[in-house]
Amino acid sequence: MNNSKDDNRKIIHAPVKERRTRVLFVRLSSLGDVILITGVIKLFREQFPDYLCDVFTSSAFAPVFDGLDFVNRVIAFDKKGGFRGFAKTVQEELNDYDYVIDLHANLRSFLLRFMVDAKFLKYKKDSAARRAFVKNRKRTERLGMHVVKKYAEALKPLGMKDYSVEELRPVLHSGKREEGGIVLNPFASKHTKQWDKFPELAERLAGMGQRVTVIGQGDFPQIDGVNDLTGKTSLREMIDVIASASVLITTDSGPMHAGAALNKKVIAVFGSTTADFGFAPEFEGCSVAEVKGLDCRPCHVHGQEKCPLGHFRCMRDISTDDVLKLL
Repeated sequence: MNNSKDDNRKIIHAPVKERRTRVLFVRLSSLGDVILITGVIKLFREQFPDYLCDVFTSSAFAPVFDGLDFVNRVIAFDKKGGFRGFAKTVQEELNDYDYVIDLHANLRSFLLRFMVDAKFLKYKKDSAARRAFVKNRKRTERLGMHVVKKYAEALKPLGMKDYSVEELRPVLHSGKREEGGIVLNPFASKHTKQWDKFPELAERLAGMGQRVTVIGQGDFPQIDGVNDLTGKTSLREMIDVIASASVLITTDSGPMHAGAALNKKVIAVFGSTTADFGFAPEFEGCSVAEVKGLDCRPCHVHGQEKCPLGHFRCMRDISTDDVLKLL
């Protein structure tokens, strides 16, 4: 016989949780470019707080996203594993996404279209327009648009609202408090992006009583009163060093974007490259030291190993006083 109490029981169904939209942002390299997508993701999450935002990048740059609460998950692959390792990571980790946002637009990121079941959106890189400008100074309407705006432009089909460059300012997290001092980054990926007066600048700043620290990968002369950390910091440690300073003086390089992301006063020395490519630090508190009016600038999209004309005026004509005036 059934118990009457059992007959009168009510079945309570737990509410079904609605599945959240999952978005994967793809930027595989390099350091500066990876840093620059952070502000785009942050603003996107502010406009779409219910979306889950993951990042796919190289393991070398995964620390960029440490402590960023608007990034749900970072999926990293090791470049040493070659394409086989890349494909294995994609197969095992890149599942159940609604959208893939390709902010790299190279061959590997393009192949994800055939490897991941999701809707794809890609940013317009304008590579041909940049090369045409270098070759014949042919200027297009999009030339000079900051790359963060181009990244965000790719999200407009999802309803991303209008934005300014400052709203898209990159973001980095550091537990270090600002202690003052000046950090110098004299290194860059190409010789024509390096300014040879950084040792002179370091010596003058130290003579003015400034606390000076040098970062980056390369050789720097020993100078009294200058803390030389070249080759001694990981990416995460380099971010913390910049975070503890009040000013960063740098080449056109990844650390330049790190300084902007940490809301530092940034002075960037530009030689063979220009703001026409959309990567200059156009954020509040940032400035550029450069030689204007040289017909040979820019000579290459990414810089070169030597000046093609031999005079290298784009860097040699920038004095230490020119940079000190921007402090």
